[in-house]
Amino acid sequence: MQIDKGFWKEAGVGLSKAILVSLFIGAALVAPGGVAGTLKIVESIYEGKKLRRYNERQIQRALQYLRSRKLIDIEKQYNKEVFALTKLGHSRVQKLLKSFGIKKPASWDGKWRIVIFDIPETKKDTRETFRRQLRSLGLANVQKSIWVHPYDCRDQIFYLAGNMFIKPCVRYIVAEEITGEQDLKRRFDL
Repeated sequence: MQIDKGFWKEAGVGLSKAILVSLFIGAALVAPGGVAGTLKIVESIYEGKKLRRYNERQIQRALQYLRSRKLIDIEKQYNKEVFALTKLGHSRVQKLLKSFGIKKPASWDGKWRIVIFDIPETKKDTRETFRRQLRSLGLANVQKSIWVHPYDCRDQIFYLAGNMFIKPCVRYIVAEEITGEQDLKRRFDL
């Protein structure tokens, strides 16, 4: 399995960063085929894209680089190598995700972006992680499963949802008016 280099450049993420984010989201990776499979998850977010490829050697080099920087550990489980984030790697991914923020345009278009979700109880941990990510992106919590932001954040929301396998559970709405929006305007300094 090989992944397109240009795809990651467009997304602003190199192969090493993509591996770190995949590990953070919770995928256990078995080298090197497992890495490519996990990256395929991220690739699927951008459906219909024709891809060039990363080869196994490039993936192996990225893994060696991450290990040399003490961002991942390699453990043996059931006679296979499994990669896991170190504390330093975990910290680096959190910084990376913060840089993945929502850009503020010069002026607000007067529309609200509403994210709603209904994630099953069987995926409770995923639901809580998704909520934490929405909060870290700066969305305002209106109700447990309803979040609001004044600027376009569709790509960021579906990037996260796709990586967490909850894309079908998430809806994105653009609205011109919300009751009680004065509080939201104050919160976002509009």
